[in-house]
Amino acid sequence: MRLTSFLLAMIAFSAPALADILVGVAGPMGGQNGVFGKQMQAGVDAAVTVVNAGGGINGEPLRTVTVDDACDTRRAFDVSQDLARQDVRVVVGHFCSGATIAAAKTYLEAGILLITPSATLPAVTDQQNWNVVRLASRDDAQADVAAQRILHDDSNAKVAIVSDGTPAMRSLAERLKNRLSSGIEQVIKPGSSNFTEVLSAVKQAGSTVVYLALSASDAGNLAKALREDNVAAQLYGPDLLLNEVYWQKAGDAGGGTRVTFGVDPLTLANRFRVGQVLSGEAGTEGATLPAFAAVEVFAAAAKAAGVNNGRAMADWIKGGATIPTILGDLQFDARGDLVSQRFAWYRWSAGQFAEDPQQ
Repeated sequence: MRLTSFLLAMIAFSAPALADILVGVAGPMGGQNGVFGKQMQAGVDAAVTVVNAGGGINGEPLRTVTVDDACDTRRAFDVSQDLARQDVRVVVGHFCSGATIAAAKTYLEAGILLITPSATLPAVTDQQNWNVVRLASRDDAQADVAAQRILHDDSNAKVAIVSDGTPAMRSLAERLKNRLSSGIEQVIKPGSSNFTEVLSAVKQAGSTVVYLALSASDAGNLAKALREDNVAAQLYGPDLLLNEVYWQKAGDAGGGTRVTFGVDPLTLANRFRVGQVLSGEAGTEGATLPAFAAVEVFAAAAKAAGVNNGRAMADWIKGGATIPTILGDLQFDARGDLVSQRFAWYRWSAGQFAEDPQQ
């Protein structure tokens, strides 16, 4: 009897212990952007709890490792090195696009999967690193939605696209131009106050629509100049225009401006499930639900392709798999972008913006 007990004890002692699977969380954890980092942390922690309650990944539990990048590119590179040294299997982050781009190469070289819940600049996935996946809609995908809406509102629309030449706005303007059969494009310098050439070009072209691929300040100033010059074109723009600065500069000239903005993740989520897994102080704001979904995407890939093979997980995610998440079923393309880019329309009126009832 004693010998049997001794042997059992020795077997239990010599059995390999299950190792924690480390999940990196990288974002701004303090300062002016700290609220977004805390949202990411809350979402990841809640998802890890759910995954672990279901047995983890093949019996191995997940554990989070959190770093603060302050949304700074240099800091992001430094903390990415730290996460790579700790041998994390996935990084949920970074929150800001610049930080994501700065850190991506480190993870690529270390074979680590990177899933950002929030970075929107096209360059995040346009670099086509195999390890990058994102749950946020691309900035320039607003052009697709805008083209559809413009032509729906007026199939004969004559469109003038005005951008400031910055990388993000140039990409958006190019994509919109490619989706319209005709129109003109004008470029102004950021901070310009002289719109003579733009006004002349818009009037000469008989433009019925002006798309403002500009900062809120420049767009507001141009909207005001257009109205003062008796240009009655319908105004459209990207999410940068959902800023009170736009109305401060445009005044009543901004009335009726239609603007795209990423769909609130909560409108996509299963409310009953959200109530089950995100309670108390976790909340459902901002990056919380996308960060939760990022862990679900990782867990699905790890079970399908192997948690220790970052490339295989990334290939599986980008290979067309339908992945159930708290945000519904998600699919990703070969670049790592969502197949379905989701935006809602907002409309400025009397100094305020609200969802446009005509979506």
